[in-house]
Amino acid sequence: MKRKSREKGRTIGIYPETKHPTYHQSIGLPLEGALVDALKRAGWNRRDAPVFIQSFEQSNLKALRKITPIRLVQLVDANDVNPDGSLDFAASFDRPFDWTIARDPKLRARLFSFFVTDAGLREIRTYADGIGPWKRYIVSTVAVDLNRDGKVGDENGDGNVDEADRKLLTADDLVRRAHQHGLLVHTWTLRNEQKRLPSDYQGNLINEYLQPYSLGVDGVFSDFADTAVAARVLHRLATDPEFGSCFTGAEDRRGHGGCRGSD
Repeated sequence: MKRKSREKGRTIGIYPETKHPTYHQSIGLPLEGALVDALKRAGWNRRDAPVFIQSFEQSNLKALRKITPIRLVQLVDANDVNPDGSLDFAASFDRPFDWTIARDPKLRARLFSFFVTDAGLREIRTYADGIGPWKRYIVSTVAVDLNRDGKVGDENGDGNVDEADRKLLTADDLVRRAHQHGLLVHTWTLRNEQKRLPSDYQGNLINEYLQPYSLGVDGVFSDFADTAVAARVLHRLATDPEFGSCFTGAEDRRGHGGCRGSD
């Protein structure tokens, strides 16, 4: 990353996820110390390093908070979206695994959805710097019979509703509330495939990205980074009157310093 940053003339960071930390702890291979040691060797064990560490589990983020100042992000999952737009919390996407095996009955009774309540956000703020919610926590979708064939979006009969056969619901206020609690919001995973785009986007893949940007998210995950960057630029052009100067060289004359988002 450092070599690529020098080559491109801009900072390129990393965003590691600790996979199944409770399991690795149980077999004597804890992840936290090894990860922090690697970051120390790179000179990146500091608050302002171009690094975020993310995890779906809570206890390992709490452990990391004790040994590193690096910014931490609590991931928030769910299993699927029900036809009415509510989120489905079927196992094993119902709660963090460390809650599932916890001795505390209060933790075992919680779902991932606790994290997006105000109480959950306050709790996250005690050990992390941001949340990484699945995008359907921010804007969910409802199944509709778009072509009135009675299948309610199950066009190929496999029991799965393509996103293209769903309509967007009103956006939740999660981003605003998270920001009020001092947390960053990095949502996932934005995609380009037509079947992944709710019908409201009218087949325009850029709209998949523009909506979360317009709602104020601080970052997105995508398997199509070029589209994400293009959408970010379009959003900046639409919301920042001075941003256009980044493409004309006028920023050198005006001293406009907000051009990093154009690269």
